[in-house]
Amino acid sequence: MVLAKQQRGSAPWPQATIGTISFLISLFLWPLVDPGNACLSLDTVNHWWLLLLAPVHHENPWHLACNVVGLWLTGRRLELSMGTGLLLVLMTSAALFTGFLHLALNLAMEVTLQESSYRADCALGFSGVLFAMQVMSSSENSLVGNLLLCLAESLVASYFAPKVSFSGHLTGVLVGLAYRWGPLRDLSHTGAHRK
Repeated sequence: MVLAKQQRGSAPWPQATIGTISFLISLFLWPLVDPGNACLSLDTVNHWWLLLLAPVHHENPWHLACNVVGLWLTGRRLELSMGTGLLLVLMTSAALFTGFLHLALNLAMEVTLQESSYRADCALGFSGVLFAMQVMSSSENSLVGNLLLCLAESLVASYFAPKVSFSGHLTGVLVGLAYRWGPLRDLSHTGAHRK
């Protein structure tokens, strides 16, 4: 009802955002796998399907609620500026890219620091994609502030909820930057909505 009230008027209905929220809630209620077994890490890298399942499964209602609220706030803005189809492509590709980058970052940290704990650092949930979307929706003037806010959010979340993957969030920020200025720029066509 709240969503319907907010959407009255001339603004188009954010179909990709609402559809993705519905999909995430459905998978929380009827998960394809136990969320405890859906976490993506170097230890589970041989289960390639976790690249698809980890971003859309959530550990508990609080985890889901935080991601759904973030998706509603960021997703509808991006959908209005880039369109439904392009937002779906962005979210799907960002989910895959954050997963790959999460694995690569943890492997690099394990090799560089000779620390085996990075093998078990796992990512679960939609927040990596949300961090990428938050960076993408930033204007040129607010980008640095939003980057700092994303990093601060990740540090605070990691402090209060030790199971939260800082590297999972960091990879979302990096993927968002790749969509803005890097190799993924052509895929996102962000020039139309950058200020």
